[in-house]
Amino acid sequence: MSKKISLKQFLMKSGKFSRVQDCIEAIRNGNVAVNNEIIVNPNYFFNPKKSLVKIGNEKIRKIPKLYFLVNKPSGYLSQKAESEKTIYDLLKKLNISKEEAQSLFAVGRLDKDTEGLMIVTNDGRLPDKIMQPGNEIGKKYYAILEKPADRSRIKLLEKGVKIEIDGETCTTKPCKIKIVKEKEVYISVIEGKKRQIRKMFESIGNKVAYLKRVSIGGLQLGNLKVGEIREVSKEEIMEKLEF
Repeated sequence: MSKKISLKQFLMKSGKFSRVQDCIEAIRNGNVAVNNEIIVNPNYFFNPKKSLVKIGNEKIRKIPKLYFLVNKPSGYLSQKAESEKTIYDLLKKLNISKEEAQSLFAVGRLDKDTEGLMIVTNDGRLPDKIMQPGNEIGKKYYAILEKPADRSRIKLLEKGVKIEIDGETCTTKPCKIKIVKEKEVYISVIEGKKRQIRKMFESIGNKVAYLKRVSIGGLQLGNLKVGEIREVSKEEIMEKLEF
């Protein structure tokens, strides 16, 4: 049985709009038809496999699923923005259509000052699979600290510590940390809270000077250089994330 989705979701996946608000306005202004019937409700649900959608006289076709690995540079945002550099600026070097580029989104974010591995796709079901609590997909980071790593305090982090996220106190889940040099560590977590790793080290009196995500599940950054993008198959994503 095919899954129904809202008209707004369908049009955003088509890549015809870069902003949700523009999409909503087009629908409410009567510019979109489903099976030759004008629809003005952005949340109108329908079966895209059994319906013909038009914007004016243009038939809107389904875009193929795309999957990319990106090595995000520091200083780039993970979300779309007009006034700052974002990972979507990097997509301009890809040999894909404007509609395909606009349909892409990042699965999970990295802080502006963190670099490393990200998944970019237009597969709307992938984030749900990655975020499902039962999957517990590990994310591994390489960090350079401002002070030498204290083994006794590192053990506290591994057990879980209290940190504040957006004004709320939470306790981090157990993690694994490997000290590789005096101020260099690898840390593996199964969570992805806002600035979590930086806040974790701050909780034990240290600070992160440099942070890079090197893997998501079995997906490795490998020799992907900063700012580079590599297309991968759905099969590789599913296999490496062990769904």
